[in-house]
Amino acid sequence: MKILFLHCNQPDYLGESLFHGLRSLLGKNCVDVPRYDSLYAPLTNRLKSKLRGNGFTLYGLLPEILDLAEERFFWRKDINSYDLIVIAHIWYQWELFWELSSIVDSKKLVLLDGHDISAFFPYMSFGWRLRKCPWTLLTPVSRFKYFKRELIGEGYSYGLERFLPKSLRQWIPLPKNAIPINFSIPEEKIWKGEGNKKTKNFTTHIVDREVAESIPKAFCSPMGSDSYAFLTEEEYYEDLRQSRFGITTKRAGWDALRHYELAANGCVLCFRDLDLKPPTCAPHGLDESNCIIYHNYAELEKRTSSMTIDEYLRLQEMTYRWIEMNTTIVRAKWFIEACNAN
Repeated sequence: MKILFLHCNQPDYLGESLFHGLRSLLGKNCVDVPRYDSLYAPLTNRLKSKLRGNGFTLYGLLPEILDLAEERFFWRKDINSYDLIVIAHIWYQWELFWELSSIVDSKKLVLLDGHDISAFFPYMSFGWRLRKCPWTLLTPVSRFKYFKRELIGEGYSYGLERFLPKSLRQWIPLPKNAIPINFSIPEEKIWKGEGNKKTKNFTTHIVDREVAESIPKAFCSPMGSDSYAFLTEEEYYEDLRQSRFGITTKRAGWDALRHYELAANGCVLCFRDLDLKPPTCAPHGLDESNCIIYHNYAELEKRTSSMTIDEYLRLQEMTYRWIEMNTTIVRAKWFIEACNAN
């Protein structure tokens, strides 16, 4: 299997985590164009400081493969040598996709959409598109496999939630080419400590403001903020490893790298309103068997304070099983199978 991974070198957890898995699995048979600068070691402090989340977890891990310089330079001439071509950011690379869609077999070309929005390309900002670039509405995405993280039905894929009542939207099916996908985490980031030796209940960084306001010394950053509780990954992970529970919730989208970081460091996930998440939308595989679902701080406090150590350890073990099914290599293997399926 030889894969050409076309991206726009911008932070995107879906594309970055999937590429990490594909490169780890296939080595130089997975060619990134352009070079995925932030994913290679060593990661400079200047680049790390500009990355989302201070460059924790996904960045600066891959060894350089010098032979790929020629592969990148001649990728257009060699395009027929690839078994699979991935467009990693359809919202930014639609022009490149349109060009390739006319010369590449539709079974070889696949699309990734890691945006927080639930709309498929190009069903967003209709007014702007009609004025500035109406031709984008003709982009032939429906002919190709479309891997979507925030995959939600009821017309959201087409931006129809603004125009139709729910009674009509519920009858609108998901696009036939839609395939659900979620983030993943490098296997080397999974740490297994003894759950009965953790020293505190909750992590320092708590994204649920109601919960953060109820816990002394908790840090809560607003959505989209560039302020962080920790400056280094080591400090951040150490805090997680001391904590029994990790609070998470929907913010811009349902899926977040936070879920995976918490679980990988032995925190039992406490996921606010998880039962409201559409089943087609990432993250997948989380339920009451491996995390705590809560709706307010009072409910969370009652659930965590009454939990026995045996119950906690069972829940933590199920959390570890979930994260082990969501490593970058596991996701890469699944992705290749999904691409090859009829």
